[in-house]
Amino acid sequence: MKKFKFRYESVLKMRQDAEDRIKNTLAAVISERQKKVNAYEAMCEKEALFQNHITESLQTGNAKGRHLFYDGQQYYAKHKKRISEDISQLDKDIEIIKIDLTHAMKERKVMEKLKEKAFQDFIEAIEEADAKVIEEIVNYHNNRKEGHYSG
Repeated sequence: MKKFKFRYESVLKMRQDAEDRIKNTLAAVISERQKKVNAYEAMCEKEALFQNHITESLQTGNAKGRHLFYDGQQYYAKHKKRISEDISQLDKDIEIIKIDLTHAMKERKVMEKLKEKAFQDFIEAIEEADAKVIEEIVNYHNNRKEGHYSG
């Protein structure tokens, strides 16, 4: 019996590989985004500690370096803004990658549908060939019984 061989198997494999690469890229970008979110949260915690330090210093009257307080606040504001911008850019990148992934998945599914159709055609061809063989066997036996066969 013949074995099924999909003509475009290499194209299907190429599209599956492309989809896997996009999935890996998406996972890497999501991981990077999570690192940025964690860094932002850590920065917020450090800022809260710094604000507590400022409050305590002002309450105890030990506020010798008030200009440092302002510099520290500017430092945290600047870094939080930079991290927020990075997160926003990563969110945009994630959306773009998701669109690419959707297209790659559609292309792979098209090839899989073609493969399924080719396999179905293959099965139908085998069934048709089997039916033809069975019909020839039946005709042979009928002709032999009726005496039409000379062999």
